[in-house]
Amino acid sequence: MVLAVASQTQFVSAQNGTQNTVADFYKGRVVSIYVGLPAGGSYDTYARLIGAYLPKHLPGNPTIIIQNMPGGGSLRAANYVYNVAPQDGTAVGAMSSNVPLQQLVDDSAVKYDPMKINWLPCPTGTTNLLLVRAGSPVKTFDDLMTHETLLGTLAPGSGPTIAIGMYKYVLGAKVKAVLGYEGLPAVMLAMERGEVDGYSTVPFDTLQRAYGTQWKAGKLRIIAQSGEKRLDELPDIPTTLELARTDDDKKLIGLINASGQITFPYMMGPGVPKDRVEAMRSAMMKIFEDPEFLRDAATRQTAINPVPADRVTSIIQTAFATPAPVLQRLKKIADVKE
Repeated sequence: MVLAVASQTQFVSAQNGTQNTVADFYKGRVVSIYVGLPAGGSYDTYARLIGAYLPKHLPGNPTIIIQNMPGGGSLRAANYVYNVAPQDGTAVGAMSSNVPLQQLVDDSAVKYDPMKINWLPCPTGTTNLLLVRAGSPVKTFDDLMTHETLLGTLAPGSGPTIAIGMYKYVLGAKVKAVLGYEGLPAVMLAMERGEVDGYSTVPFDTLQRAYGTQWKAGKLRIIAQSGEKRLDELPDIPTTLELARTDDDKKLIGLINASGQITFPYMMGPGVPKDRVEAMRSAMMKIFEDPEFLRDAATRQTAINPVPADRVTSIIQTAFATPAPVLQRLKKIADVKE
């Protein structure tokens, strides 16, 4: 009994020692969150909301600053956090959903190993929507089979571009990618101007928060949704899995939809000390349970359905174990240029 108490005391002491070490490191320091997309979008909104509460829950209570680093569908920021930023726990990446699985699609601009990245919890997964402006002749998914539809997107190989390839090469829709936009806000502006007809991966919570007024006014139309089942709020909108015609198509679409489970991936570089990684993971999960944070998130109509770091890692590992024939098809549909 004495030995058991002694062991427990040693464990608690070691745990407290780790916390003190982490707190000593972060005290008085600045932690930068590098957002791989421009200011104003959903990724930026989540990063700023999380950043506001991180000092409260991270030992040492460091100062948090947000730095937007758009480019290449977040690959610029991911490469920076992995290779250039300090590997001491003061650099966190808030990336777009394509970053964890980008290597499976096109590794030409990837300068990181997703298996060595220290993945952090995601604030939520999401259902992505294929959205068109009201002025488009497309009113249902069947209309995409007969009407050419211009969809704005980011860089080749980015999540929205892969989704366009899926609609075009797997489901047979007459969609055309218009590349080069920096993010969803830029594409939504292009839709207002009539330059493009829609966007392939609008998160449902982003639609509600940022474009809910336009949607409810009938200025935006939802054509399809990702996910394994229809959202309760969208009972008449088909899922991409429903639209798949073969089992192989379903496997491919399931792989593409996996990124929706980790729509807002956060990362730290491969060289960050383990105790600081664990402290950051713990702090983020505490944030997602913080009543004040949840009230703030609800006020901003920002969904919080956290995905723990071990689940994020598991999803990525499972995706990289996908059979070669499915991956070959993925690479082909991701190579959409128009």
